[in-house]
Amino acid sequence: MPKPIAIIGTLDTKGHEVAYLRDLVQARGLRTWVIDPGVLGEAAVPADFGREEVARAGGAELRELVAAGDKGRAIRCMMDGTRAIVARLYAEGRLGGVLAVGGGQGTAIGTAAMHALPIGVPKVMVSTIASGRNVFEPYVGTSDVTLMHSVADILGVNSVTRRVFGNAAAAVAAMAESAEALQEGGPGGSATVLGATMLGLTTPCVLHAKELLEARGYELVTFHPNGTGGRSMERLVDEGLIRGVLDVSTQELAGEVCGGLFDAGPGRLTAAGRQGIPQVVAPGGTDYVVLGPLSSLTAEQRRRPYIVHNPNITLVRTSREEMAEIGRRMAERLNAARGPAAVLVPRGGFSYSDRPGHAFYDPEADAALVGALEQGLDSRVELAVVDAHVNDTAFAREAVGRLVASLETA
Repeated sequence: MPKPIAIIGTLDTKGHEVAYLRDLVQARGLRTWVIDPGVLGEAAVPADFGREEVARAGGAELRELVAAGDKGRAIRCMMDGTRAIVARLYAEGRLGGVLAVGGGQGTAIGTAAMHALPIGVPKVMVSTIASGRNVFEPYVGTSDVTLMHSVADILGVNSVTRRVFGNAAAAVAAMAESAEALQEGGPGGSATVLGATMLGLTTPCVLHAKELLEARGYELVTFHPNGTGGRSMERLVDEGLIRGVLDVSTQELAGEVCGGLFDAGPGRLTAAGRQGIPQVVAPGGTDYVVLGPLSSLTAEQRRRPYIVHNPNITLVRTSREEMAEIGRRMAERLNAARGPAAVLVPRGGFSYSDRPGHAFYDPEADAALVGALEQGLDSRVELAVVDAHVNDTAFAREAVGRLVASLETA
C-alpha cells in the first residue's frame, strides 16, 4: 500500500481547501498527513503537524514569531520547519508524496518542502502563480515538481476549484501508486546509471555514445545543459543515482564566464569529483554563449559571429580570453576530483557550428581553452587531444572507451 501523502497548506486561509484535498486523497485509499505552516489566524481544521510544531522544527517558537511581527522571518522559519518535517517523514519511511496548495507564500513553502525529497517522489503544487510571466526556477529548480494552475483564486471549493483540486488529488494518488509499484519491483532498470550532457549542437556525439554504452549494459540519462539541466545532473550524482559521467557538453561554463542564459553556477562540474566517480569531460558547446534576442546584444557582441537560434535566443561566439577562462575554471574544478577524471579535446571542433566553413570555427580561440587546460590541470587528470570533431563517431568511441575503462577498474 502506498505510504501517506503530506498535504501542505496554511489552515487559517486555506483550511477548507486543504480539508477537501485531504478527503479526496483519503477517498482513494491513501492515508494523509496535514501540515499547517500558517502563522497568524486560527486553523480552520485540525492538523497532524500544527503550526507550533512546524515553527519549532524551523528553529523558533510560534509566539516569538507572532510577537516579532517580522513577516519575512516568519515565512523563512515556517518554510524551514515544513521542509524539515517532510524530510523526516520520508527518512522514516512514512511519506509517499506531497500535495500542496497556496498563493505566492504557500507556493514558496510547499515547493521548498518538495525540494527536500529525491527525484521520483510525487510532488504536486496547486498554485495561483503557476501561470503568466512568473519565473518558475525558484519553485521547480532541479526537482520534478508538478505545478498546477488553480485558475481561480484559492478561496473556497467552487465550480472551478473543485475540478482543479479533484485532478490534483487524483494525480498525486496515481503517482504514489506508480512509485510504490516501481519500488516493489515493477518496470524499471537495474543497470548502472550514467549521466551525459547534450546540446542540439552536440547531439550526434551523445547519440553515438548512448548506442555504445547501452550495448555494454549501461543506462544513459541525458541532461540539457541550460543552467538547470547541469545542476540536475550534479544533484543526481550527489544523491547516488548516477555512477559515472560523460560530460561532453559543458556549455554552462561559457554561460558562467560570459554572463549567458545557460549559467549553472560555480557548483557545475564538481559533484562527480566530490563523489569520486569516473568522469570524462569535453569542451562541447563552449565555443559559444547563449544570449537573449538579437536586439539585446551589445555592439561588441554583434561584431562577433552569431547565430539567431530563435526569436528569443542568440548564440554568440566566445572570444579567446573567454575560452581561456573557461579552461581555467574547468581545470580548477577537475583538480579537486577524488576519482578518475579525464578531459578529451576534439581537435576538429567543439560543436556542429565549430568546423570549417561554419559560423563559430575559430581554432585559435579553441586553442586558448586547451592552453589553459595544459597549464592548469594536475597530472592526476588526464588530458588528451583527439583528432576528430566532437560529433564524429571516433570521438564518441574514444570518450566511451575511457569512461568504461574507469568504471570497470573503479
